[in-house]
Amino acid sequence: MDRNRKWLGLCAAMAFGLASTQAGAQEPLKLGGMVSLTGNGASIGKVAEIGWRMAVEDINAQGGIAGRPVEFILADTLTDPTHALGEARRLIENEGIEAMVGPVTSQEVIPVTAVTTAANLPQITAASSATLTPQAAPYHFSNSPTGLAQMIPNIDYAIDVLGLTKLAIISDNGGMSKDAVAEMIRYLKSRELEPVEVQEFAFRTEDMTPQLFSLRSSGAEAVLIINSLGDDARKFLQNRDEIGWDVPVFGSLTMTNFSVGNAKILGQEAFEGVNSVQFVGMTYCEGDPVGASAYARFDKRAKETVSDLERLGGSSSIIPYYIEPFIVKAAIEGAGSTDGDKVAAWLEANAASMDNMLGTFSASSETHFLPSSKTLVVVKNAFAPREDGLTERAKCD
Repeated sequence: MDRNRKWLGLCAAMAFGLASTQAGAQEPLKLGGMVSLTGNGASIGKVAEIGWRMAVEDINAQGGIAGRPVEFILADTLTDPTHALGEARRLIENEGIEAMVGPVTSQEVIPVTAVTTAANLPQITAASSATLTPQAAPYHFSNSPTGLAQMIPNIDYAIDVLGLTKLAIISDNGGMSKDAVAEMIRYLKSRELEPVEVQEFAFRTEDMTPQLFSLRSSGAEAVLIINSLGDDARKFLQNRDEIGWDVPVFGSLTMTNFSVGNAKILGQEAFEGVNSVQFVGMTYCEGDPVGASAYARFDKRAKETVSDLERLGGSSSIIPYYIEPFIVKAAIEGAGSTDGDKVAAWLEANAASMDNMLGTFSASSETHFLPSSKTLVVVKNAFAPREDGLTERAKCD
């Protein structure tokens, strides 16, 4: 009898120990990523993949998300919204992901949010289309400012600092840019101005001189350009130089992020009179210490880690994607859940208190675009960042 009691006690202890071990071995948190690894958006896809994988590596080194190691599962959208929908369903239904980063372009993100919403899945992207409202996509948040938020600092600088009033607009034909142009026109009207001309070009256009000639004939004192691809920013500057038009230019984040690579192709003289915007946390004023900011430390690591960093557009092109998994981490840990509705509620209430190296975020039931226009400032000489990766502000108070 005593022997049986001892045996039962030993079995119970072994069972308790096994249960404790299983409880302590946390299941991985599966994070899905979607981006164009092939197709027209492949250049963006490579940059996004690098940023996401760097972030997941760092998050796992810090103990994962809510104590769970992160398993990253990447899908190729082929730059095709229909294929992206199928891949989103595969990641959710077959792979069992609990959160998603990407896709990148608004054309892909908008249809995919229908799938993530139905699955109650939190999703963080860099899409900028104003149609991505909390009502349309309640569990989607963007760490990219809307097109309007990117251009408000430019418009205000042109009007208030330079005293310009004859402003023209040119954009690509993507969803984000089309939305932005309509909102820019409304914002100019709020400043009691009308654009003197509005022009549009197709993605990866071979020539935009007809549009530039039209802008020039309008008497524009400055041109506002908003677009998504670095190649199109380069073509704009190339064609502007070819027709001999030295009009001041104010560009979106795309102009900034691809300035280093584009200057290597076109030469720095192509950027004469060109300003653009950058996140305030990635900028400096004269006298600011070198290497002290969070972004400067990231820039150092990126330079040590990514062999072809300059060709990809520098660390500034990687950082928007790098911070997305960290937004997921902060929101899931803050909400105590991976449920999209709970994560969204936490972000709406706490976005401003989240640590991030770009600038202060905000969110509400009215907008899930985390950076506002106040997160951005106008910069100059974006093709020549300081040794620590920071870009010089055009105006310092």
